[in-house]
Amino acid sequence: MCRMFGLFGSNKRNKIIECIESLKAGGPDEQNVRFLRTGLLGHTRLSINGLLNGSQPYTLDGRHCIFVGEIYNHKELSATYGITRHPGDADGSVILPLFERLGPRFVEELDGMFAIAIVDTRQNDKLTLYTDSVAVKPVYYKHSPGCLSFASEIEALPDFEKDDRTIQASGFDTYGTFRACLGAQTIFPNVKVLEPATYLTFDGERASIDHYVPSPERSLPERYDVAALEADVSQAVAWMTNAEVPGCSTLSGGIDSSLIAVLANRHPGMLNAFNVWYEGAWQEDETAYAKMVAEHAQLRYHQVTVENDRFPSLIERMCRALSQPNAAAHCLSTFRLYEAISSGGFRVALVGEGADDFFGGYDRMVHVATAFEQEEALSAYIRDLAAIPSTLRARLIDPEAVDMQYAMRLKEFIRGLPGSSWFRKIVQFEAKHRLPYYILHRVDALSMAHSVEARVPFCLPSVYRHAAVCEDRQLVNQQARKRPIYECARGVLPSAVLARRKQPFLLPIAGMLRPGFPIFDYLMDTVRSSCRTFDFVNKDVLLGCIEENMHRPTTALGNSIWAWLIFEVWANEHDITFR
Repeated sequence: MCRMFGLFGSNKRNKIIECIESLKAGGPDEQNVRFLRTGLLGHTRLSINGLLNGSQPYTLDGRHCIFVGEIYNHKELSATYGITRHPGDADGSVILPLFERLGPRFVEELDGMFAIAIVDTRQNDKLTLYTDSVAVKPVYYKHSPGCLSFASEIEALPDFEKDDRTIQASGFDTYGTFRACLGAQTIFPNVKVLEPATYLTFDGERASIDHYVPSPERSLPERYDVAALEADVSQAVAWMTNAEVPGCSTLSGGIDSSLIAVLANRHPGMLNAFNVWYEGAWQEDETAYAKMVAEHAQLRYHQVTVENDRFPSLIERMCRALSQPNAAAHCLSTFRLYEAISSGGFRVALVGEGADDFFGGYDRMVHVATAFEQEEALSAYIRDLAAIPSTLRARLIDPEAVDMQYAMRLKEFIRGLPGSSWFRKIVQFEAKHRLPYYILHRVDALSMAHSVEARVPFCLPSVYRHAAVCEDRQLVNQQARKRPIYECARGVLPSAVLARRKQPFLLPIAGMLRPGFPIFDYLMDTVRSSCRTFDFVNKDVLLGCIEENMHRPTTALGNSIWAWLIFEVWANEHDITFR
C-alpha cells in the first residue's frame, strides 16, 4: 500500500526526515527519497507484493514514478501492451511503460485503488499526480506560485508550516453539517485533495487539473445482468486476495462485508475474519450475524472488543491518525479493529465499503427514490447527512461561523449532477462526492496507522459500473434496497442474514455518554479544560445537551456531543488554531 510525498519548486528540505517518520506506519519496510533538479520524491513502503523487486521510485528513460495502492489488472495490461515483466515484479512496474505508450491518460486503463506521481526530467521535472476513480487513496497537495508539494497525509506535506494549522471557525459548522469535509478543499485553507478520477499537472509554475473516465465506465454492459455482476465481484475479490503476506476479511454481520468475506475464503490463505464490537450489552450488537456467517462459511472468527477503559487513549490516537476530522461514531471501532488485525500478523484486509453508495443501500436514498413529494424527500435527505442537526448548530455555534444557506446550495449542487431522477443524482453524490471523503479516506487513515492495507472490491470500476446500467427499480423499491448485491449474495450467505433488517454500524454513543462510563468522564474532563473551540462553540448549550442526554439519551444528541468531542480532540492533537 505504502505512502508518498514530494516537493517541487522549493528548497525547503529540512522536514524530509520528519515527513518520512510521519508516514512510517503506512510504510514501515523501506523508505526512499529521490532528489531531482527542481524537487524530490519520497516513498515509504508497506510490502505486499513484489517483496524483492518492489522498491520505488521506478525509473524509465528520464521519468521517475512513485505510487501507493494496487493495480489489480497489471497482468492483463502487460499482455495487452507487450510490457516485458520479470519474475517478482510488483504491479507498479507497469506504470511508466504504460505512460510511455499511452501518454498521460494511461490511467484510464487501470483497474485498482491508487495514487501515482510521475516526474519527467526531460520536461524540466514536469510533475503529474493521479488518483483512482473514487479516490480510495488520497493525494493532498499545497500549491503556491512556482511551488507544489503533495503527500498521502496532510502532516507529511514537506512545506506544511505552523501558519497552515490556522483554520476558519466555520470549518466546525461544515464538519457538523456533513460529518466530514467533502470535496477538493480541505479544512486547511492552503491544502486541497485530488478529487476522484482526476490528475494534476504542475509545470514548475502553474497547476492544472483534468478529469478522466476509467475504461470500465466507458464500456458499460448493455443492460443489468446479475451473472455478469457476480463474475466481476468474484474477479475483484480474486485480485484482492492476491498477496505475498497474510490477509483477512472484516466481518460486521451486514450483507456487504459478509459477501466479501465468504468469496475471499474461496481463495488460499483467506480463512480469517475479524469482527469488532463494544464492551457491554447493547441492542445494536450484530455479532450474532457475523458469527453465523463465519460458521456458515467455515471462517476462522476473531472477536475484537473495544474496552470501555481504553476509549480515552484510543480517541486521541485515532484523532492523531486522521488528516481531517471525521464525525463517524464508529471511527473508534474501525481504529481498534485494524489495531487487532495488525497485532494478529495480517497486512491485508478485504472490506465491504462502497456497496451502499453505488447500489443504493442507505435508507435516505430509498426514501428519495420512493417518495411522492421529491423536494421534501431531498430536504430530509440533506438533514440526514448532518452530524449535528441544523437547529442545534444554530444555537451551539457562533452565528458568524454558521452557514444557514448550505442546504439550498447543496440541493442546487445535487440538481446539477448527472442522472435522470433525483435518486440517480443522489447515487452520484453519495458515490463520487461523499464516499471518498467521509468513508474511504477515513478507512485509509485508520488502517494505515496500523500498517494494514484495506482493500475495497465494491469500489473497483469493473464492479460499480453495473449500477450505472440498472433501472432505478432494479436498485431499490419500497421493500428492498441495493437489490443487485442481495441477488449476488443469494445462495452464498445464510437466509437469516439476507432477511435481516439493514442497520448501520454504529457506536452506541448516546448510551455511553452518561455517568459510569469512562468516555463520559473523558468528555467532562475535556469540557472543563481550556478548549480550543470555545471561542465559537457555546459551552452552556453544549453542557445542556450533555445534561439532557444523561436523562433522555437520543441518537441525535449522542452524535452531536460526539462530533464536538472528536473535533476538539482532533484540533488539540494537531495543534490547530482558529480565526
